[in-house]
Amino acid sequence: MKDLKYKSEDTNQISDELQICSTDDGSISLKSTKYKERFHSNTGAKKEAQEKFVNTSNIQRFKKGQEICVLDVCFGMGYNTATLMEELEDKQIFMTWWGLEIDKRPLEIALRSSTFKTNWSKRILTNLKSIQNSNQFLDTFYNGQIIWGDARKTLRQISPKIKFDLIFHDAFSPKQCPELWSEEFLTGLANKLSKDGRIITYSRAAAIRASLRRSGLVIKSILPTDPKTLDWSIGTIAIRRNSKETDDKSNKFTQPLLAREEEHLETIAAVPYRDPTGDSLSHEIKKIRAYEQSNSSLKATNSWKEKWGDTKIE
Repeated sequence: MKDLKYKSEDTNQISDELQICSTDDGSISLKSTKYKERFHSNTGAKKEAQEKFVNTSNIQRFKKGQEICVLDVCFGMGYNTATLMEELEDKQIFMTWWGLEIDKRPLEIALRSSTFKTNWSKRILTNLKSIQNSNQFLDTFYNGQIIWGDARKTLRQISPKIKFDLIFHDAFSPKQCPELWSEEFLTGLANKLSKDGRIITYSRAAAIRASLRRSGLVIKSILPTDPKTLDWSIGTIAIRRNSKETDDKSNKFTQPLLAREEEHLETIAAVPYRDPTGDSLSHEIKKIRAYEQSNSSLKATNSWKEKWGDTKIE
């Protein structure tokens, strides 16, 4: 596929180019020059949405005809929400949806791509186009709205009375975008959960898991689906302690943290990202964390890596 680049025309944002790239499952993704990361893994954009977000949602716990409330943080190209729509429609489950996203271009680029559009039914494409054109959508099964802007601020625009059964958190990595992984922001998401709701993210970073645990949630690991992979986890789900979901063993895609994962939380990698004002810049957040890590009494992360033979994660 020929790579195409799209520059930001928003002078209020740091200049960023988005480059279209293909993935192994045939779906397209984007790469950001600002964050120096792809939106999805090489294995596949749609595959990632299914394996990391929809499978672990445990849709079978909802009954036919039930209405659920969903929050998609960093909506991006729309893969996570569109894949969820497919699953819910098959099971005739209704959805009220909220999306948070700062950049309109990923969805615009996606909807101009014939490769992207071949992934979805007419109903789902209509809803995605409605998000693009009017910031909302409404059909027989779903209704929703997206709020454009910094998610740290737009999250506050959602009424405290609204509680979510599912929260997808799919921002760029904590190292590149710490402002959306701060303990304060993650606690804000935790406070938005319904009694049996769950936060789902691809991140397995110790800092993120430790913050979610301190917010009062039970942490579980997302299991890799490829038996050939050497990865021990492909993400994290977080559930309220009093939820009946904490002891649910029917979800074959998740498991309690392994010993290596628990020990990871005892290293300086677990020092959180902090953003108490909700408007700190990325470099400021990272500077504060580096200082706290240098003064922490937690174990060095290198010793953990040496013990478990893992060098791919902080």
